Amino acid sequence: MSDLQRRHGTTPCPDLNGFQSGITSRPTTGLQKHLRTDFTARTPDSHRFVNHTDDVESVFSRLLADAPRNRCILGAEREPFGLKKRSVTVLDGDQAPPTVTTLPDDFVHYSEPRVMTVRECARLQTFLDWFEFKGPYTTGGKQRVLQTPRYTQVGNAVPPLFAEMAGLELKEVLANV
Repeated sequence: MSDLQRRHGTTPCPDLNGFQSGITSRPTTGLQKHLRTDFTARTPDSHRFVNHTDDVESVFSRLLADAPRNRCILGAEREPFGLKKRSVTVLDGDQAPPTVTTLPDDFVHYSEPRVMTVRECARLQTFLDWFEFKGPYTTGGKQRVLQTPRYTQVGNAVPPLFAEMAGLELKEVLANV
């Protein structure tokens, strides 16, 4: 996901005023190249950055500097960071991440003081970059029953590459029956 980092630049979010979307850099890994197949835009769908307050960014910066990676920060470990949220995991850019959830603030980006974008979560789930997510980015309260926000769509999805591999295995088993 190094090609999706905020440091590559931003542009006004195409589907939500007052927010910025990320601009991609050149793909550098085989997975990045695969997930960008047939996708040439510089701003992928749903790559909107959250407008964090300075206080939140400060907490995220401290987490990036001192927190354990790729595991939920629990109990007394949360106190030095002033965390009130039950589930926060700082990702590790060099290891496979934990399971993607439907809540955007469950994960702190591995190198930038922010939460993951919908597109970054979709990348973790192996969605190709041309795939578009529709609806609101997040919802809460009574709206959650009426709408399925983008983060929920990604978090509840079966990873496409896993589904493809499962389908190929099933096809092979059925061919040998």
